[in-house]
Amino acid sequence: MVLFYENLLFLQFNILVLIEIKMKSMKFLTMMSFLMFTVLTTGIAQEGKSYVELKNEGNDALRGSDFKKALELFESAIAVWPAEEEMDAAMIFNTATCARRVSDDKKALKYYTQSQELGYKSDMAAYYRASALKDLERETEMEELLLKSIQEFSTSNTVGHMKKMLVTYYLKQGSEPYNRASQTLASAANADPSQYAEITSKANEAYEEAKPWFEKVLEMDAANEDALAALKAINEKLAEK
Repeated sequence: MVLFYENLLFLQFNILVLIEIKMKSMKFLTMMSFLMFTVLTTGIAQEGKSYVELKNEGNDALRGSDFKKALELFESAIAVWPAEEEMDAAMIFNTATCARRVSDDKKALKYYTQSQELGYKSDMAAYYRASALKDLERETEMEELLLKSIQEFSTSNTVGHMKKMLVTYYLKQGSEPYNRASQTLASAANADPSQYAEITSKANEAYEEAKPWFEKVLEMDAANEDALAALKAINEKLAEK
């Protein structure tokens, strides 16, 4: 009899355990169903927007100067743009502009390049491509692009800005060896006379390095006073050889 009651209690305990497990399982399934429903409905809401709607919302954000939001919306539109539909070149240019305004130079370069390939505002796209390359410290590519674009868009109003960007770059490149030469000559004041020849030689090497950069400045801006003054000083120093 004692054994019978022990077995009965054991059976009751197992039944309670099973009921608790079942209740927990139902609670877990209910929770999972709710989460899945939330994810699905959110996904459907996002997928419900067409590329046209995303583009229009991007235009609204751009008009409101919310460049970050506009960039996100334009890129979302680009991601779902139908292959059979011609890409909206103006939107690509606006996408590049938004990237530039939020200082995302890599994306700015990417979308201005696409804009130029699509033939939309190619002169401005080329200029801003060069600006992005400058900010990315890819100055050799910047120079090549600007020189090519000055020839390609010779009648464009952007050419003046392109030349100005090159002048700034050339002055910067020439100033480094020019200042180094001046500092080298200044060191002669405290040097032994036996070192004068060596000091002068090093300074002249730096002047020779600087000279072509200032000549390039004058090719873009023949009246540039900084370049004219630097070249005059360089030629005088080199004539003393």
